[in-house]
Amino acid sequence: MRSDLLLACIMGPLLAVFLLKGRARRLLASIFGGMLIAFLSGSISGFLAGLVSYDAMAAVLYISPAVEEGLKLILFLLFLFVCQLEDAELPDIAVGVGVGFAMMESIALQHASGDVWAMRLFARAFCSALIHVACALMLILAVRMVRRMALETLSGILGIYAVTVTVHALYNLMVSAGGAGEVAGYCLPALLIGAWKLWPAIRKSYGR
Repeated sequence: MRSDLLLACIMGPLLAVFLLKGRARRLLASIFGGMLIAFLSGSISGFLAGLVSYDAMAAVLYISPAVEEGLKLILFLLFLFVCQLEDAELPDIAVGVGVGFAMMESIALQHASGDVWAMRLFARAFCSALIHVACALMLILAVRMVRRMALETLSGILGIYAVTVTVHALYNLMVSAGGAGEVAGYCLPALLIGAWKLWPAIRKSYGR
């Protein structure tokens, strides 16, 4: 991923971080952080793919999901400890990180691929935002475990991280397959976010 694209995209969110306060500042900081780790993950994934001689498809399936979700988790932990966030504030940060990451990734892909049909570009960018937000929301469960500092915390965090990487890789595989698989892949993150929104109501109903 080219550094000039990063510089062109982060100036607005970076300026807003300094000018705004409170919740708005944290949201813009999370978007800025998402764009920054998108750039870093692209550079790291490209380096690792070259190191092990993976082609582009293999890198998308085996390297990129692990690197991207790992950097998201690290960013969440930084927000948790630096900003002293409550659990209720974590979803906002997750959405900001996911949207910022998807924005930077979509701009880089559009720059690399050139002219793309407008509706296809919209679908790709929108679903990219959905999967990154969905994975970020899943990682919140791991971040919440850090507060407990129990013996099972590390295994729980690694388990959630592994599930998130698997979901991300599955999305990449389905979208790359074309045809019905591509359509199903685009629907996957929407189903995950829908389940996240419905889960509190379901848990409340079972708790009665």
